[in-house]
Amino acid sequence: MNRIITSGVVFTLLLSCASNTKMEKEQGKNDLVPFVEFYSITEGKALSGVPYQGRRIDGPGYSYDPKTQKLDIYRNNITDSLSIKLYLGVGKVLKGAAGQGVSSTIIGVNEYPFSYNEFTITNATNYKVNCYFKGKQFVLKPNQEYLITETKIDSLPNATVLQTTTTWKVTFTGFVKNK
Repeated sequence: MNRIITSGVVFTLLLSCASNTKMEKEQGKNDLVPFVEFYSITEGKALSGVPYQGRRIDGPGYSYDPKTQKLDIYRNNITDSLSIKLYLGVGKVLKGAAGQGVSSTIIGVNEYPFSYNEFTITNATNYKVNCYFKGKQFVLKPNQEYLITETKIDSLPNATVLQTTTTWKVTFTGFVKNK
């Protein structure tokens, strides 16, 4: 009988130690996850001739409220949000002769470095995000942005000359409250 009581006490102590360790880990986890946005904004302008109608895109994949730090995801279902170290909003905006509309999606970053096309996030904390894009390294603090703009002129088969300006915008938008 003493053996059963002793076993019960040991089992209870083990359970309480395990639950305390789990609670400490949960309290120690980061409740705010950095949120970075990477957008390309392309605007086309006819310098001569009549351009073809640009393509239309439409599909905002998320919305973010900086006051509540809430990220609503519409198109990409992220199932493992507990292991996410950073949320990356990726989008494209078309204007003028380049087209019309906005399309975006959310990517959950689980490890660094993380690359999306030519854009790389080498590390991120609650104080800064280290990035690399088009041969340039830069660091963003919350609410800072980094812009790179390129302009090119193309001749189209219908004798139209089109100027296309693309701006890549990287913004350390803020933080998302971890659920």
